[in-house]
Amino acid sequence: MRRLLGTVAASAAVAALVVPGLALGQAGAPRLTESPSSGFPDRAYLLQLPERRALTTAGVTVTENGGPVTGLAVVPPGGAATGAILLIDASNSMRGAPLQGAMSAARAFLKERKANMPLSVVVFGPDDAVLAEFTTDASELAGSVAETPETAEGTHIYDALISATESVSSQGLRRATIVLLSDGTDVGSEASRAEALTALAATSTRVYSVGLRSPQYDPAALQSVARRSGGRYAEAARPEELAAIFTEIGTDLAREYELTYRSLLPPRVAANVSVTVDGRTAKASYTTPALAITAGGTFDRSWIDSVIVSPYLAVFIVVAVIALLGLALFAGIDARNRSLRHRMSQYVSVPTEEEGRMRRAEVTAMLADRAQRRVEGQRWFKSFERDVELGGFKYTPLGIVGWTLAAAIITSLVVAIAFQSLAGLLAGLFVPVVTRFVVKRRVTKKRKAFREQLPDNLDVLAGALRAGHSLIGAMNVMVESATEPFKSEFLRVLQDEQLGVPMDDALMVMSRRMDNLDVEQVAIVTRLQREAGGNTAEVLDRVVDNIRGRMELQRLVQVLTAQGRIARYILTAIPIFLLAFFLLVNAPWLEPLWQTTVGNVAMVMWVIMLVGGWFAIKKIVEIEV
Repeated sequence: MRRLLGTVAASAAVAALVVPGLALGQAGAPRLTESPSSGFPDRAYLLQLPERRALTTAGVTVTENGGPVTGLAVVPPGGAATGAILLIDASNSMRGAPLQGAMSAARAFLKERKANMPLSVVVFGPDDAVLAEFTTDASELAGSVAETPETAEGTHIYDALISATESVSSQGLRRATIVLLSDGTDVGSEASRAEALTALAATSTRVYSVGLRSPQYDPAALQSVARRSGGRYAEAARPEELAAIFTEIGTDLAREYELTYRSLLPPRVAANVSVTVDGRTAKASYTTPALAITAGGTFDRSWIDSVIVSPYLAVFIVVAVIALLGLALFAGIDARNRSLRHRMSQYVSVPTEEEGRMRRAEVTAMLADRAQRRVEGQRWFKSFERDVELGGFKYTPLGIVGWTLAAAIITSLVVAIAFQSLAGLLAGLFVPVVTRFVVKRRVTKKRKAFREQLPDNLDVLAGALRAGHSLIGAMNVMVESATEPFKSEFLRVLQDEQLGVPMDDALMVMSRRMDNLDVEQVAIVTRLQREAGGNTAEVLDRVVDNIRGRMELQRLVQVLTAQGRIARYILTAIPIFLLAFFLLVNAPWLEPLWQTTVGNVAMVMWVIMLVGGWFAIKKIVEIEV
């Protein structure tokens, strides 16, 4: 009797040692675990029954938080594209009895497996050796584990797991189970544990890992992949114990059903799942995930939608409307160009006494303004009006401002739509700069032509004085032989003289209009001739010599500074060209510039240095003579 009790106790101890980590369900109690392929709202659970039996939806009841579920389906073992892989360690440490025990355990597993479940047998070490591809042929599987394979140095557990998941994907299996046997930790894998776990999750594959104790054995790797993949872990002290563990695993897989259904629970709710079969209940729990809804709504917004609701577009529209209303109001108030006197002056050339008085007052104010440099309201617009009149544009200054404003609004919208970025609304700020550049360019061209014509026409004036003409008569002779723009400018001087403006004052006004200091010398000569007399022709000859000498010096400076002026344009254009090039070739390269704080600071510094460099070189190469 004592011998029988001792035998029973020893058997119980061996059984406890054989499967300490599997935590199998007790007899009569089903076991419920979440399937690796489960998601939300489509849920999937693996139900292990204590016995083999046929199970349909009619024989099972599934509830969530006490309520029935919808779309319940029962997948039997081996059904719905599921399979299993036997992954056996064939490193040198398994040589002899351990590997022989592993192959015996594999044969025991084959006896318990579900006949219709595809199975693959693979041994691994430094490399994988496929003993049997996925198949349900019992004779082929039995032949693959009939002999003990060769061993090699190295235990590449993680590489073998990734290779196994690749074969699962190539077979198109929806879910798979890997039964992994090893007597040591991973040695030599190129892949990491995290990469192996990622591959297992991607293919909905779980791992039943079995460890065989040895001097170098470390259970951490096998325990981790089993726990993280949703499988289980078991440990054997001797090779002889492997057969019992593999038999139990094969039995579990042969009695495992997959239950699928659709959950109707709201987000962020603790869900208690209950499965009842023949009065026996298994339970599990989970928390429903939060809804992945963006702040903008449940639909994907297009770029146009984002622009319409953007506050930047609202600000742009408000500013544009205010600018247009301000322009219309200013055009209505500014009636100078619509007065009767102004319109009649275009057809009547004989000046009246009132016009003469107004013109003399205007000249006096212009000269006083230049001397005192007073700052007045709308001074910028008066300067713009003068430049437009000097440039000979057919539109009025107010008309040019209106067209510029309209072009700025259109440019902003076109650039923003073309690049699909609200930053394009800032492109309209460059339109006034372009308009100002065009006006200034034409004025500069006219003043340069006037400066080039001045010496030759002063020679004509001096010659007319020598011929006996008065100063006014000599000027008339000079104007008749002159070309534009010199002719129209001196005609203004003669008209001012007819209105009672002193000749020297009229010439000073022209000097300001043409931005030419040489004309001031002519004005001084006319004042001396008026107040003291003298040989005006000889003085004009000296003035002409000075003008020509200064012009030659200016040409020399222009030649010597040509390289610097070209360098200014090149050095400024290169970074702008590179920015445009990278935007066209690969815009994501530049995303850190406007998506990070450091990039934003770098962009601001780039603009500051670019503009600063432009003006610094400009100041160096522009030498006044």
